[in-house]
Amino acid sequence: MTKKTALQLIATVALAAGFIGVSGVGANAATTDDATNKQTTDATVSLTAGDGGDGAHSGTIKLVTAPNMVFGPALSEDGKTGGTPITGASQTIKASSLTASKNSSNELPTGVTAQPGDVTVVNAGSTDPWNVTVQASDFTGTGTTATDKTLLGATINLKGSAVSANGNTDNAAIAAQPAVTAGGDAVQVLSATAGNGIGTWANRLTTDSDLTIQGGNSAGTYASTLTWTIADTASTQA
Repeated sequence: MTKKTALQLIATVALAAGFIGVSGVGANAATTDDATNKQTTDATVSLTAGDGGDGAHSGTIKLVTAPNMVFGPALSEDGKTGGTPITGASQTIKASSLTASKNSSNELPTGVTAQPGDVTVVNAGSTDPWNVTVQASDFTGTGTTATDKTLLGATINLKGSAVSANGNTDNAAIAAQPAVTAGGDAVQVLSATAGNGIGTWANRLTTDSDLTIQGGNSAGTYASTLTWTIADTASTQA
């Protein structure tokens, strides 16, 4: 339809409306603005906090996903290729992959998906504060590497940001970017104060995360266990 045709149609409608007004039908239409022809009604809904169901991650506030992390290229099975070359000094090794752990659940709300690096909390309506922490064990030898060998000076530096499936960022949870010392204390990753962090929130970790180590380490493959924990208490960390 050309612009000219469109203008012609609009003019035709206007003329028809004018003709109806003259015929007297328009007089009745004028009464539609009268208060006696209006009604107001109410729409209400009552919500209760969910109980999280009977799954492995039960509770109104639950931690449902957390990632495995690989730093640097993996070593080949024969140990001859891959891996990160040792420099003989302190070095930083970038994360090469993040994958959802086997313990991550499928208890996300319908229509919500998580990325491989997400540390995800589902809060089904509670206004209580909550706090997610992570603790890393020492990196010790695994595979063909002697288990009594420990990676020296290992610290995981997590990089991520808060994301939400709520459709807005009101009453947001807070994502931290902590340094996690292997063999050290648990540190905060994601948290919310009272009345915040309701719905589905995640700290979306990325491969900008890295591992720093001291000099003096020997060749081999080392592994650490990351323990992610949620508590419905306010953060005790600054």
